[in-house]
Amino acid sequence: MFKDLGKDESLQKINKISNYLSDHDNFKSHGRHVSREKAEKIGLKIDYLEADPKLQDLVLSIFHSTTHTFTSTPAFKIIENHNGKAFIKIHNQ
Repeated sequence: MFKDLGKDESLQKINKISNYLSDHDNFKSHGRHVSREKAEKIGLKIDYLEADPKLQDLVLSIFHSTTHTFTSTPAFKIIENHNGKAFIKIHNQ
């Protein structure tokens, strides 16, 4: 993300971003949303999904399928690799 910057400037940006994102006063919760506008304002480089409709469709398909899985099953963690192998953590009741 900062490969085109000098070492000192990169470290300054990295410290600013990590300090903001790790400050409990800014979020109060691990799952708190960070808007694109806020992410850009703190120095993150953002690629807009709308710029690539095919990629946007793929990302949203994954988002929707995992959201449905998490809301309708006891699964709470899914890790899947490019070979279709998955690790799914399920809450035992």
